[in-house]
Amino acid sequence: MQVDWAGTPMWITDPITRALTKVSIFVATLPYSGMIFAYGCLDEKLSAWCDAHRRAFEYFGGVAQVIIPDNASTASNQISKYDKTRDVNASYAGFLEHYNTAAVPTRAYKPKEKANVESGVKIVTNWVIHYLADQLFADIDDLNDAVASRVEWINDRTPFRSQSRSRRDWFSDDEAGDLISLPDQPWQDVSWKKAKVSRDWHIQIETIKYSVPATFVGTTVDVRIVGTRLDVLAGGDIVASHRVGRKKHSYVTDADHAPASQGQTTGLWTRGYFLRQAAKAGPNTVEALTRLLDTKKIEAQGFRACMNILSLGKGDNRPLLEQACQTLCADEHRPISYTAVKHQLTAIRAQAKQRPAVTPPPSPAPAAAVSRDTSRAHLTGVDQFRLTALTNDEKGSDQ
Repeated sequence: MQVDWAGTPMWITDPITRALTKVSIFVATLPYSGMIFAYGCLDEKLSAWCDAHRRAFEYFGGVAQVIIPDNASTASNQISKYDKTRDVNASYAGFLEHYNTAAVPTRAYKPKEKANVESGVKIVTNWVIHYLADQLFADIDDLNDAVASRVEWINDRTPFRSQSRSRRDWFSDDEAGDLISLPDQPWQDVSWKKAKVSRDWHIQIETIKYSVPATFVGTTVDVRIVGTRLDVLAGGDIVASHRVGRKKHSYVTDADHAPASQGQTTGLWTRGYFLRQAAKAGPNTVEALTRLLDTKKIEAQGFRACMNILSLGKGDNRPLLEQACQTLCADEHRPISYTAVKHQLTAIRAQAKQRPAVTPPPSPAPAAAVSRDTSRAHLTGVDQFRLTALTNDEKGSDQ
């Protein structure tokens, strides 16, 4: 089986914002029969690459004995800077081992080594991508349904190779029996991560928080993600299992992971801890945090928001935090959240920085001619300005 990405992408159009999302088209071909498979992926990373392979195997009903990809870094690595030969990378090799097959990456600038899929890419580009270019797709599933329909048309089309047989006929008659049987369990992407259990007995993977038994607070655990399942391991044992969350900044919590009793809260965050800290800012901050925690079915899901809110009042900002909470709490129906408090605090700071508009003072009016009253003025001659007159020195000289 020869595999490659089509150079021309397709697009998903958001029905509300009209924003476009790029979709890369994976193409796989079986050179003997000419059978083609195509599938749209949201990226060209290794997980999408392997998943597209899996779907191709399932479409053909078996696994090819050899896979020929190009020399992209997704599938292979250069052995050394002196040797242009490519070696299959470890993750891709693990996927191939699961299906009991192997890959032989092509050499750089040697398209003839995968000429069949190059031809397949042209066919998919002309008869699938360009054919569907005028259609709008709201999500990846709608797009792949349309792609699958066109692929079926290509594989059933006759004549093929100047004969009244289709690609599917060639495949069914001569090639299908040579494929390796599919394994009992399909491949699932496996990734490992490490995380530290926070004082709210949750770990954070990407932006999503997952609960762990409270006894593991402060420890570093291993996280294994297999498909849609997430396992938390400590000392080699699975201590928690969850379904992978899909909503960003959300919580996936098992209530059984909470502390067994109120007395077993040493080293943990609690409602009392946050309310005591909020009291240092003022009663409105206490009320805001109380309302926030009351909206949570599991209080621990609000502890990080409380911590973030209190961090806004560090140093000399406590009066501002109290003022922001007072404004928010004035509306009984307004939900309290870290984002709401932060925005209110920003508004207060912006209002404090505002200064009254400075208008230029009016230009002075030209001085009007003022008549002077000189009726009582005594005019004297030049003698009054002599030195003797100015100093009252009657004996002085005239010099």
